[in-house]
Amino acid sequence: MRKVNLAPLFLILAGEAVFIPPFLIPRLVRPFMIASWGLTNRDFGAAFFTYGILAAISYFLGGPLADKFHPRLLISGSLVSTAVVSLFLVIAPTPFGLILVYGLFGITTILLLWGALIKTTHLTGGEPYRSRAMGILDGGRGAAAAAFASSLLVVVHILLPNLETHSNQESALKIIYFCTAGFLAIVAVGIWYSLKSFDDVSLSSKPWRFSEAISALKNREVWLLSLVILGAYCGYKSVDNYATFLVDVQGASPEAAAQFMSVIFWMRPVSALATGFLADYLQRRNRGGRFFLMTALLVLATGAQICLAWGHVGENFFYFIAFLSSAAFVFALRAIYFSVFGDLRIPDHLVGTATGIVSVVGFMPDIFYGLVTGYLIDLHPNFAGFQLSFIFTAACLAVGAIASYCLYRPDGATAAPSIQVPAR
Repeated sequence: MRKVNLAPLFLILAGEAVFIPPFLIPRLVRPFMIASWGLTNRDFGAAFFTYGILAAISYFLGGPLADKFHPRLLISGSLVSTAVVSLFLVIAPTPFGLILVYGLFGITTILLLWGALIKTTHLTGGEPYRSRAMGILDGGRGAAAAAFASSLLVVVHILLPNLETHSNQESALKIIYFCTAGFLAIVAVGIWYSLKSFDDVSLSSKPWRFSEAISALKNREVWLLSLVILGAYCGYKSVDNYATFLVDVQGASPEAAAQFMSVIFWMRPVSALATGFLADYLQRRNRGGRFFLMTALLVLATGAQICLAWGHVGENFFYFIAFLSSAAFVFALRAIYFSVFGDLRIPDHLVGTATGIVSVVGFMPDIFYGLVTGYLIDLHPNFAGFQLSFIFTAACLAVGAIASYCLYRPDGATAAPSIQVPAR
């Protein structure tokens, strides 16, 4: 009987499960956390800022770890440590406890997992299907997040039909965090066993050396890819402001805005999967297919933000189409921007290190994007503030488009040179 390979499934689950405690739970039940635990939105702002700082450091340090240790050790360790840290918040739900826990999340979710996750997916896909593998990873993560969120709400509703009382809200939080910790533990066991036979050739054939990491750090193409991801991630973060825009500017009800956002988030798996398959098809037809598609998506996302900035307030159908288009483009970008490592000819045993370097710069919007756009929206009420935030996002996406164009110019230029490996 043929043995089923469950590694791709558990990689998808691990890639999303580890971010449930720091991100998904607050999106679902932040009002409960504020009311039951005596927290404020300012406390959450400080917590996410702390997370962003430590995550940036962890991206850089976690890359080399992915090149030195087997992925099942790193990923399962990330899941277990994140589960343990999340339970500490239930025990000590104070403002200081929130900040401390989120600082630890910045280490447990990134240092051990991120580089290993991207590298393993990169090697599993291989050259012909690299974008497809990344698209399946991100699309699967989006579907897993939506399914787990719905399941959590169903469980809470069954156990606690009435959430009006303070005690029931606090009990709901405990149920959510304990269920999440159990889920992370199950996925960790699945990762440990499903990746047991994973052959990380880069660990056995070419061991990681510090001198080679320095060569990755000096590589021009690695930094250009960092700017691509930074621009694309700003576009992704802009989706967080869409519901607020619909309520504050368009006069939609919170319920209607939430329903619209649910449609947008379900677009993530569809957009990611379709783009992954398309990118690999274009790459087989043309040597620069992935770069061409990445540049085109960045340009289209820039245009969508510009349309939002100079749109006609009051025309709901216009914003419906513009928001859907913008979200589709940035979800598609997330599916392929890490798949170009092979096209840049970065050696397999340095993929983790390169992932760490580009992630430090690429995911910096976790630190500054919310502060900048929040300031613009608060300083200029109504449409003007959102207009400035759309322009800011368009500028970031345009920088990414220029960087993508420079990575592979459609004028017959050859692909970016590989990282030079120092002689041993």
